[in-house]
Amino acid sequence: MKRLRILISVATLTLSLFFICSVANGQSVVTQTFTLKPGWNAIFLEVQPDPRDPAKVFAGMEHLDSAWTWLSRESTAEFIQEPEEGLWGQPGWHAYFTAETEMFLTNLYAVLGNQAYLIKIKQTAPSEITWEVTGSPSLRKNRWLADSFNFVGFHLDPGNPPTFQDFFAPSPAHAGQAAYRLNNQSGKWEFVQNPATTKLRAGEAYWVYCEGASDFQGPLSLDLPMSNGLRYGAVSKVVTVTLSNLSEDTRTATFTSSGKVVLYYEGYDKESGYFTLYPLGQMPPQVIDSGRSLNVWLEVRREKMDLEPSLSESVLQILDDRGVRLRVPVSAERIQ
Repeated sequence: MKRLRILISVATLTLSLFFICSVANGQSVVTQTFTLKPGWNAIFLEVQPDPRDPAKVFAGMEHLDSAWTWLSRESTAEFIQEPEEGLWGQPGWHAYFTAETEMFLTNLYAVLGNQAYLIKIKQTAPSEITWEVTGSPSLRKNRWLADSFNFVGFHLDPGNPPTFQDFFAPSPAHAGQAAYRLNNQSGKWEFVQNPATTKLRAGEAYWVYCEGASDFQGPLSLDLPMSNGLRYGAVSKVVTVTLSNLSEDTRTATFTSSGKVVLYYEGYDKESGYFTLYPLGQMPPQVIDSGRSLNVWLEVRREKMDLEPSLSESVLQILDDRGVRLRVPVSAERIQ
């Protein structure tokens, strides 16, 4: 097992996270809420803000000193330097600064969803501050840098997160490899000693080693016909969602939707012996055996949608019983 020599010393991170699906004017968005402490905080942003301009994303955060993210796809991260000694100039780091004397150093020009960040809060801030980010659920995938530590986070159920061992078990590139997280007591990066009993947390960022190439996103894999969600437009009627269980355990997935797009799913009617359409809200939990895939046909019912606005949006949530939570943005046009 490879280990990472970590010299980082940061203020204690207290992270609380919840999601709200709010619908207004036909739009459905997700709000991610963080509780941050003075000093350095390691977070995982799951939503895509709009606009992406850091000055607008961080507007109102009067206690923000700087925000950093690691975007390297070429240089390995053999060492993570002490932030107070300066991350600037280290390969792969991009930052946004709020101080007028440091603004010229900014090289982070867009805040992306599905991305890990180090957020530095001024020491003069209160003991806890709340930061809310609203946007569409992001479907960007982790692009792992081989034979290196990667600064990443994952899409997890806050109420039932998996252990490190269970989450990474299906991936040869990650199973048994080193991972580091911030110790909430000491405020330092700490090696995960007991991955079999230590649980991941939603909204938290980690350093995870990737041995060789990998496209692993989690033990429950989601495949869509389009990369940015379920976009029915004005023509498409049926879209297939594919879930693959990469783990050795059976998983049960529950589908729910919030918003104004009316979705039906195709299910088997035992009485008639035919497949028929049912409202998504009536869909029973779906069992996916180990190593198997499940195809779900989702049909939009435009005739049941409001005439105004013409473009309606929703958020499709897929939650399994082993700690994975996936969110998919959905949109459809209503024909006048």
